[in-house]
Amino acid sequence: MNYTQYALKKLKGDHFKITRPREMIVRLLDKSERALTPYEMRDYLNGKKIKADVVTIYRVLETLEKLSLAHKVLAFGGYIACNMNNQKKGDAIKRCHHYLICNRCHRVDEVRGEDLSKLEKRIAGEHQFIIQSHYIEFIGLCKKCREFVSRKR
Repeated sequence: MNYTQYALKKLKGDHFKITRPREMIVRLLDKSERALTPYEMRDYLNGKKIKADVVTIYRVLETLEKLSLAHKVLAFGGYIACNMNNQKKGDAIKRCHHYLICNRCHRVDEVRGEDLSKLEKRIAGEHQFIIQSHYIEFIGLCKKCREFVSRKR
């Protein structure tokens, strides 16, 4: 099952209607290798003659985030589809999404990172703080862009 099929099935299973904007955003996230902003999504949808305002898109993305179907990439303020391989794992792994972000082409790869629950517990205890989530984004150059930059020198 690919991401689009999985996401639509999960939405239906959680009693969400599959509206045209919802379906198109899921398909758009599935196709994209880089983080897309809600404004880029709106422009794409409008280009396909699908009326969707930014507020609607933010609501769809919020729903997808709650269901662990999409993630916000803080470096670019955009969203990516959740990696299907991580989706099928246990809870601790679901929480440990880390991102490799290309600063040149904006490609985003979600990678499984270390389970940081022990570190979270230690920090939370030391500071009497409730940690709800964490984000780790590694920003650099992907293989393709690194090769391109090397050829230009």
